[in-house]
Amino acid sequence: MKGTTNNPNGRPKGQPNKVTKVLKDRIQTFLEKSWPTVEKDFKELKPLERIAIYEKMLKYVIPTQKESSVKLDIEGMSDNELNLIINKLLNK
Repeated sequence: MKGTTNNPNGRPKGQPNKVTKVLKDRIQTFLEKSWPTVEKDFKELKPLERIAIYEKMLKYVIPTQKESSVKLDIEGMSDNELNLIINKLLNK
């Protein structure tokens, strides 16, 4: 019957998928063993190709920055509130 499993409750929350873990472990082992070759090949690339690959790898070690903005309704602020903001900006 479709949808029937030996575990009707499914995989417990937080428990990793066994197949995914095995595959991740194999990929990690492959990358670790192949790293010297990857570094050698990287050095043989043209500068623009090296920069492109370097940029792609950066996202795995540096968190992506998201744009943020602040909207202030200065018309509705008191002089005291405006002075606090000005002082904070000047003292940075």
